Amino acid sequence: MTREVSNHPILKVGQFPGQGSQSLGMGRALRETFPEAQEVYEIASESTGIDVVALCERTSEDYLAQTQNAQLAIVTVSVAAWRVWDERVRESERDTVAFCGHSIGALSAAIACGALTIAEGTRLARSRGLLMSQAPGRGSMLAVAVGSVQNRRDTLRIAEECGLDVAAYNGDRQLVLSGRVEGVAVAHERLGARSRPLRVSHGFHSRLMDPILPGWSQLLNEVTFKPGRSGYLGSASGQLAGSPEQVREDLRGGLRSPVRWDRVLKRTAKSPQWAVFGPGRALVGLGRRGVPGVAPITIDDAYARNARKS
Repeated sequence: MTREVSNHPILKVGQFPGQGSQSLGMGRALRETFPEAQEVYEIASESTGIDVVALCERTSEDYLAQTQNAQLAIVTVSVAAWRVWDERVRESERDTVAFCGHSIGALSAAIACGALTIAEGTRLARSRGLLMSQAPGRGSMLAVAVGSVQNRRDTLRIAEECGLDVAAYNGDRQLVLSGRVEGVAVAHERLGARSRPLRVSHGFHSRLMDPILPGWSQLLNEVTFKPGRSGYLGSASGQLAGSPEQVREDLRGGLRSPVRWDRVLKRTAKSPQWAVFGPGRALVGLGRRGVPGVAPITIDDAYARNARKS
């Protein structure tokens, strides 16, 4: 069973980014600097039959942004960053550590906590991306700033009236709405400058994902989730998993349920050290806004370049 940490404070927390964080060339400095990062790329490429180095570094921004490509790339780069931290930075096996991920980042967290191998996790990332890219219907997403309780209530009411779902609760100041293109367009018009359409191909974490849930569930059932050495904090529940099966269930529900990053922030607010792995600029911003005074360390390409200098 995953190490029981639910009744103890999380002394350290590791976070993994979700889709939208990708950029062409990401991970190159990590891969070229640290052998353990390069090894992650090799495992991911072998497990999926895709040259992940070429995908991340020698394609195009548009190609990389395609859901079936972005999810694999983000998990590979993020896990490569985690491996560097695990080998070179982590201070003690006795530390209470929990890992969490935003949407597809939850698969990275499942790898880091030990519930999945790198090969299994990257293979699932590719399969998840393919399934989501094939979801029927024309969908879109809308990020909405909610600076007050009334803003939040108004946004939720408009979402319901437009037939949209909440895809993510990104703390107290932002909601992400998701659903059909037409409904998102109407919501954007009504919400005005407080809202920003996202560059996505589908309405993720909405009812538009319902048709692909059986396929995703079957893929998860075909994998054996194992006891881990660290905690797994569910992005759908905001709760620490007490068993490998609970990790599987969080990943299963996370395809359709909203990302509850607000719960993650509250659950980890008192953690003295945060680490963000891979292209996690957005997560760093959410953390700083949601938990004043937090100063996450980042393990990314900039970390690798600084390591070369020293």
